[in-house]
Amino acid sequence: MRYSILIILLLSFMNFFGQIRNFNELPEDILLQMDEMGADSTSLLDNCESTYFNLIFKDQLNGFDFTNKKIGFINRGSKRSKKEFFAEERERFYANSTTINSTLYLFNATQKKESGGYDAAIVYWSKFLLPIDKVVEILKMQQ
Repeated sequence: MRYSILIILLLSFMNFFGQIRNFNELPEDILLQMDEMGADSTSLLDNCESTYFNLIFKDQLNGFDFTNKKIGFINRGSKRSKKEFFAEERERFYANSTTINSTLYLFNATQKKESGGYDAAIVYWSKFLLPIDKVVEILKMQQ
């Protein structure tokens, strides 16, 4: 009985971060642009990428808008490029899988400065929820 309650609690928090998990939850016009996303290697998002992330993280933005923002990407504790993120996301899309399991970190002015000018970070395929200061440190150290 005790384990049943624990399992139910764990399953109820699976979508705790409010991220869209299935590509079929996204508008078709956005999905048609999937091949264009991550085409450049800059950290600054273009309109298509901004729209994509605004939809993916719509439930946790708290007024934040990805438009023209510099976003850092971290995979398994190492900084990655936007290009690498979208290459993996495209692969999952074409395999009819789910979106990448990721967590959004929004930075305040101090964190933005310390990280090297990033407005936010997306941490994906991480087994643990990283403290925001660790996310800032990873981006700062791996510039």
